[in-house]
Amino acid sequence: MMITESLRADEAIAVRLMQAIRADAEAECAPDELDLVSVTLDLSATVEAPEKLVYAPRMDRKTRTILFTSGSASGPGGVVMTATVVYRIRPAV
Repeated sequence: MMITESLRADEAIAVRLMQAIRADAEAECAPDELDLVSVTLDLSATVEAPEKLVYAPRMDRKTRTILFTSGSASGPGGVVMTATVVYRIRPAV
């Protein structure tokens, strides 16, 4: 796991959100492997305590070879960051 204490708050939010999305995607596609194809991050606000946000990943669409997923980081004031991610699915050997 990556240490996020030395990152700026917005960078730490992005890392934590990507970790949540990746973990959910890997669980969805196991035992197959995932290769990152594309990431889009949208920051609408920032907070001083990224560890207190709720990170919610979501599967959008899965084909035999591609996984489209997304997620959001939210706090008491609403959504702080959203991400859309595309993974290539490689069959397990």
